Amino acid sequence: MGNDSDHFFEKSLNQFQRFVRQSGPAAGAAYTLMGAILFLGALGFFLDQYFNTSPVLLLLGLGLGIVVGFYELAKTIFKK
Repeated sequence: MGNDSDHFFEKSLNQFQRFVRQSGPAAGAAYTLMGAILFLGALGFFLDQYFNTSPVLLLLGLGLGIVVGFYELAKTIFKK
C-alpha cells in the first residue's frame, strides 16, 4: 500500500514539474511586461518631478513601457 502512495506522489510531482517548465516562458514574459511598465512609469514620474513637466514624462514613460513590454511578450509568444 505504501508503494501505491509513493507512485502517486512521484507521478504528481513529475506532472507539477512539467507544468512549471511549460509555464516558465509565459511567466517570464508577464514579469517583463509588468516590470517595463512599472520601471519606465516610475522613471517618467520622477523625471516629471525633477523637471516640473507633470504629467508629460509620466505618460511617455508608461507608453514606452507598454510598447517595450508587449514587444518582449510577442517575442516570447511567437518564438519557434
